[in-house]
Amino acid sequence: MAVGTRIRLSLTGALAALLACGVLPATASAAPEPSPAAGAARWTAAKLPGGDTVLTGSTRPEARTTWAAGFRVVPGGDGSVGFDPVLYARDDRRDGKWTEVPTAPGGTERVNAVAATSARDGWLVGDSGRGGGPVMTQHWNGRSWQIEPAPMPADSGGGGLLGIAALTPNDAWAAGWSQGADSHVGIVQHWNGRSWRQVELPAPYQSWGLSAIAAAGPDDVWAVGNGYAEDDRPVALHFDGRGWSVVPVPAFGGLYGEFNDVVVKGPRDVWAVGRVVLDEKDRGHALLMHWDGRAWTRVEAPEGAGAVSGAASSPDGIVTVGRVSGGGEDAYALRVTGSRATSLDFPESGAGTAYWSWKVSTSGREVTVTGAYNYEKQRLPQPMVMTTRL
Repeated sequence: MAVGTRIRLSLTGALAALLACGVLPATASAAPEPSPAAGAARWTAAKLPGGDTVLTGSTRPEARTTWAAGFRVVPGGDGSVGFDPVLYARDDRRDGKWTEVPTAPGGTERVNAVAATSARDGWLVGDSGRGGGPVMTQHWNGRSWQIEPAPMPADSGGGGLLGIAALTPNDAWAAGWSQGADSHVGIVQHWNGRSWRQVELPAPYQSWGLSAIAAAGPDDVWAVGNGYAEDDRPVALHFDGRGWSVVPVPAFGGLYGEFNDVVVKGPRDVWAVGRVVLDEKDRGHALLMHWDGRAWTRVEAPEGAGAVSGAASSPDGIVTVGRVSGGGEDAYALRVTGSRATSLDFPESGAGTAYWSWKVSTSGREVTVTGAYNYEKQRLPQPMVMTTRL
C-alpha cells in the first residue's frame, strides 16, 4: 500500500515494520506466553493456541463469549510472506480456555477487524486479492462462517477493509481503502442483510483512505482515516441517515497527522484517535480529539505516548492503546476521561520481551487488548490477548 513519502501508521505499514524492520525482535525459537512485568500485575495474559499470529481485534458476541481475530503469518519458500485468517474463542460458561475456531472455507486473506451483534451475527473483514477483486468478508450465522464478497471499485488494483461496525443483522458498515491507477481512495461498504454495497462518499483529498468506522445508530455513523502524500492530515466523515459529509478537522498541533480509530458514544460524544507528526524526522505522538456535536477539541496525552492504534468506549470516556514515541518497543494503554489521559500501566517490554498492542475492546469495565508479542531469538510474532479491569 503506497501511501506517499511520510512516515505513517496503518495496519499494512505497521505489519511491514513488524516483519521487516524489527518492531518486534526477529530471530528464532519457540517461547512461553508473556507474563506482565513487575508493577503491572493488574494485567492478565491469555494462554492462546497456535502461534505465528497477530490479533487485530476482539469482540463479545454475547455476555459470556469472547472472540479474538487476526491472521497467521505464513513465510513462503521464496522469502515472501502470506497470511491465513485466524479466529480464537473463549466461553466463560465452560472452562474459559481459548480455542481456535475454523473460519469459512476459501478464506485466505488477512483479517483486519471483527464485530458481532449477537451469537448469531458476526463479521470478519480483511483484504482483497493482490490483483484486485472483491473483499471476501466472512459472516457468522450462528452455525458456520460463510463468505460474503464486498465489491471494490472497478479500477481497483487491491485494497481492503480495515474496520467494521455492526448494528443489526441487516445494518453493518465497513471502511477501508482501494488502490487505483494513480491514487488511493477511501471506501465504505454497507450490508443490508443480503449483500454488501459500496456507498458514495465525498473526497476530502485526491489520495486518501479510511482506517476505522463506528456507529451509535443507523443515522449516526463515523469513519476516520487520513490523506496521503502531501495531504497527510486527519480525515473524518459522518453519515446522518441520508448521506455522508466531511467533518473538517482543525489544526491538530503538527505537520502531519492521521486518525486510526474512532469511538461513537453519541451525537455529542465522539472520539477520534491516531498520530500527529511534528517534523520530517518525528515518528509521531498521540493524537486524541473529541467532538462535542459542534467542534473538535484536542486532549493532551502523557509525555512519551506515541501513535494511538486503537480505542474503545469505557463507562466514563475511552480506553486507548498504542506505542511509545521515539521508535521504542514499549506498548501503552491510556484511560481518557474528559480532558485527562492517564496511564493504565500496560506491561513494559523487558527480559527480551516486546509487546505490540494493536486494538482494544471493552465490555463494561473489562478491557481486552489484542496484538502480538515476541521474545529474543524468536522468528515470528505470537498472538497476544491482555485483559484488565478499570
